[in-house]
Amino acid sequence: MASQQQHIRALSCENLAHAKHLLVAKVIRVATLSMKASECMHQASFVSKDFDPALQDHEKFALWCENMEALTCCVDITRAEERPFSAFVHWADYAHVHVTRFGGTFSRIRRSKTAISRGPDDDFCLMFHRGEAALNIDQVGREAMLSSQQGFLGTNGLPIDMRSDASFCSTTLTVSRARLLPLVNDVDALLVTPLDLSRPAVAHLKRYIDISVDLVRDPHDQQLDEHISTTLLDLTALALGARGDVAELATARGLRASRAQQIVAEIERNFDDPNFSIGQIAGRLQMSPRYVQDLLQETGLSFTERLLERRLQHAMQLLTSEAGDRLKIGEIALASGFNEISYFNQRYRRRFGETPTQSRR
Repeated sequence: MASQQQHIRALSCENLAHAKHLLVAKVIRVATLSMKASECMHQASFVSKDFDPALQDHEKFALWCENMEALTCCVDITRAEERPFSAFVHWADYAHVHVTRFGGTFSRIRRSKTAISRGPDDDFCLMFHRGEAALNIDQVGREAMLSSQQGFLGTNGLPIDMRSDASFCSTTLTVSRARLLPLVNDVDALLVTPLDLSRPAVAHLKRYIDISVDLVRDPHDQQLDEHISTTLLDLTALALGARGDVAELATARGLRASRAQQIVAEIERNFDDPNFSIGQIAGRLQMSPRYVQDLLQETGLSFTERLLERRLQHAMQLLTSEAGDRLKIGEIALASGFNEISYFNQRYRRRFGETPTQSRR
């Protein structure tokens, strides 16, 4: 830690300021869906490869840690200095929970007493280890060694030490103590105990966290946020062994939510197909079109509304990204699933309050 602090103090202010400028621009452009459509950030994503290439590894590391800490909880991270520095974080907020995928060339991550004092909170973190080597965990005097894909429950309120001989990689669900305590009896007794991967609820939760991190959505779609948040909490309760009425309700909601998740995933995979239809989803998932529509309505939007929104969000991303600079407006419309340019222009202007051309300014 002393070596890391010396590196941070030794950073060139000019280089750091320039790198911060590049990072902020990247986060605003890529991670927030459309800052024109949202006053608050629901998603963020930044990776070390987007930093100024003129920065040294220790400078990139310090900058990455600073932004990681601003986005998630405060932790002390030790680099694997024998390897070139590389790191990423993808984060999303859903009403009452956060989901994160992060990793990098680290050898140790601690939530030390110093880190807790920098950012005190007692949220629970349900983490799935995705690295290649074993992950050694030590919290509240309990130790565990997790193999790849295994998960465990930890807490931000107490010191924790995690070590690995290979690069770190994980997905994490963060939920407040106030939200989780009513769902699971004596939840603190479950800390650091590896989750049973053979249980369907654990497998569903791991998959649902992955989808929730990557899902592109309208930042004003509060009903979808609530739906996903409720599903994540239900699956967490079941994964941690909830019983009685809580388990019964979570199971009933979880079945419909799992099917709704499949539908949303199908839309995500096929929105750029101009001929994509609700009938195709129904056939692939062996559901009736009416049932597909009913499940989507529970998430706040009909099939037509959700498909249109996804296409418009994709078009907005292309129009405001470097990758889309080389494309004509008509090409962007086609790449987003629209086969009529006039209809695309009309819906785009109605949704974002400006024409596609104006979005490029």
